[in-house]
Formats: sequence, C-alpha cells, structure tokens
Amino acid sequence: MEALGGEIKEREKAWEDLISNYEQKVHILGKVLEEINKEFEELEIKKANLAAKHGDTTADESDLIQINEGGRVITARRGTLTYQKGTMIEALFGGRWGKEIHRDGFGHIFLDANPECFQRIVNYLSALKHSLEDEISQYLNTDRDLQLIFDRTLTYFEIKQTPLSTKIPSTLVTKKDRQQSSTKCLQTTQQTQKITQPKIHGREQKSLKTSKEELQRSKRNLGKEQGFMHSVCAQSPNDIVNFDVRGTMMTAKRSTLRIFKDSRLDRQFDDDVWPGKHGGTPSIEK
Repeated sequence: MEALGGEIKEREKAWEDLISNYEQKVHILGKVLEEINKEFEELEIKKANLAAKHGDTTADESDLIQINEGGRVITARRGTLTYQKGTMIEALFGGRWGKEIHRDGFGHIFLDANPECFQRIVNYLSALKHSLEDEISQYLNTDRDLQLIFDRTLTYFEIKQTPLSTKIPSTLVTKKDRQQSSTKCLQTTQQTQKITQPKIHGREQKSLKTSKEELQRSKRNLGKEQGFMHSVCAQSPNDIVNFDVRGTMMTAKRSTLRIFKDSRLDRQFDDDVWPGKHGGTPSIEK
C-alpha cells in the first residue's frame, strides 16, 4: 500500500507540473494573441483614417456604384465590387478613396479599361457571391481577341481566380477557448491523456501562426493599396476626354490615346492642341 501511495503522489506531482507548464505556455501565447489583436485594431483604425481623409466613412456594401468604362456606364453594388478582400479592385471601390477617384462630367467613376473585360469581372464577382464554384469558370473566358486584355485586367485589379471569403476568417484562440481547454484538462486524467498538452499547445501555436501571417498580409495589402490608388489618381482631371466616334460616344485618357508618340492620335490630343480646339468638351470632376 505504501508503494502504491508513493506512485499516486508521484503521478499527482507529475500532473501538477504538466498543468503548470501548460499554463505558463498559455500565458505566453495569450500575450502574443493580445499583440496580434492590437495590431489588427491599429490597422482598422488606419483604414478608417484613410476613409475619413480620402473617402466616405458611410460607404455600405448595398451602395450602387456607376462606373464609366470607356464611355459605357456599368452599374454594380459596392459589395460585389469589393467581394475579394485584399485586391486592388476592393481598394478602389471600398470607399476609402472615394474623394480622390476621378469622375466624368456626370459624376460616374471613370476607369480607363476595356468595358467588355470589366463587365466580365463584375459578372465573375457576382457569380462568386451567388453561384457554386463549379459554375463560375465560364466567366473567366472571353473571345480570343480579348482574352489577353482580359487576363491583364484581372492581373491589374489582382482578381483571384478562386473564391475568396468576403470576411477574414478568425483563427485566433480566444481567452475563453483557452479557459475551456484548461478546464477540460482538469476534469479527468483519462480525458487529458487523450488530449495531451503538446497537442493543445501545438494547435494554439498553429492558429497564432496563421493569424500572424494574415496580419502581415493585411499590412502588405494596405501598403500596395496606397501605392495603387496614388497611381490611379495621379493624372490631371483634364486628362480625361469625351469624343464621338461615328456616333458612338467614348471616354478615354489622353495619355492613353497618346501612348504612341508622333502618331496622328498623339498629335490630335497634344496638350497644346486639345484644350484650344475643344474647350467646351465636358471635363471630369474630382
């Protein structure tokens, strides 16, 4: 009996050491979790400050947005355009830069892109929201003549050709989760032997690693977003022109029309020629 009592005490002591060691590691992980959550909060505050300075703090996913694509007006809900988070199309229409985006004379957002390709992008994003995954591949194919332009447009806006959730999934291990795990461990030795400390600890470490990666990805995306928007909004409002091509009204940037130097288009839309010949042409509002 004395030997058995000694074994029981030894087992209890080993168990207490195991619990103490685990609680110490949980405490360390909890501190890391607090830092990650703090950085996420700071990132959201930074986005809110950008919206207050450059955009619309009341932007809502149900908003209808009208976009002038080369003279064709395309209408879509903000929630559709921003469905793929972390992409440049989400940055463009998320509301954080609404004051800086160039608009035509009717107040429509102007984009210097192929209207057929952009309409397909809108259709694709809409399909991601409402269709099954195996039904959306058709939206990524277009006419052979347009496929190269379409692919480059997808790359420009960083459209992912796989579904992305509209919300960042939370993989953080919360304080409540940790408390529940600890309680469960303390309830019965047999149960805890099945759910060992290394297994629980490893699961939390994996969740924290995923959260750290998501945090760094979000930071990089915000940095890219700022650079992308500065490049999109850098041109002068006078760079956008409306013109009639055999009865079809078109809208384009003069910088695009003049891309081939010394061409007829380059000369026709020259900075010194265009304002004097077409002073009454509607210009954009910013």
